[in-house]
Amino acid sequence: MLESDEQKKRAELIITLLAKLYAVLELSVDNCPVCHKALDHDFECPISLAWSLLTEEQQRDARTVIRALALSIGNDDEPLGDPMVH
Repeated sequence: MLESDEQKKRAELIITLLAKLYAVLELSVDNCPVCHKALDHDFECPISLAWSLLTEEQQRDARTVIRALALSIGNDDEPLGDPMVH
């Protein structure tokens, strides 16, 4: 089954958003809202799957963007990857 360009773009957007959510959850003490695990996602978790679809460069870029956003709103107390209280 062939997907339209619009469907492919929507799928890419969903994957990108889920992957960014993975980076946000790295900064959080909250459990994943999908698989309900902290830090280590279930292997079937869509958030973890989306993250795994990104290249290392895309993962680094996503972390950089999320870190910059956190810094811009004043959450610069903790280094990337360490839990941060909301």
